[in-house]
Amino acid sequence: MPFKKAIKTGEKRETSKKEESSIYARPSVGPLYTDRRADDEEDIQEILNGCELEIFEPEVAQVFENAIERLFYSDSFRIGNATLPQSRVRSRLHLLDGMILQDAERKLRANLDREVKNSTAYTMATIFNCIAESESDLLVDPYLNSLGKAPPGKE
Repeated sequence: MPFKKAIKTGEKRETSKKEESSIYARPSVGPLYTDRRADDEEDIQEILNGCELEIFEPEVAQVFENAIERLFYSDSFRIGNATLPQSRVRSRLHLLDGMILQDAERKLRANLDREVKNSTAYTMATIFNCIAESESDLLVDPYLNSLGKAPPGKE
């Protein structure tokens, strides 16, 4: 139990409000921690700005913002059998844009029969998977592949 300095007033002992607030004040932190927090704030704002959340209904935009922030601030994120460290999750979040989130919204709304117990975690996983799929979809797109050259050694 934290120590509270008390002042004597007659028979009763009371805790001074000024002293109480200073007792519970968080100790000052070094400049490295402050710089990292500022960098994190700048980084998450950059990611959110790239998401074009203004194109969504306010409720949908809020759901996406919450999920993206949780992904960003998580120490790691588990997808299937893989546990990705924070640095990998953050690097993927920089790829997010409005089109990827529109795809995520379509997939979330397409769920008609599966009960979701943790909607935030489900949204986080859907967003993260949509980022990966946006890259792999380009690789397997028949039209884009028909425009490209044959792979090396197949000419």
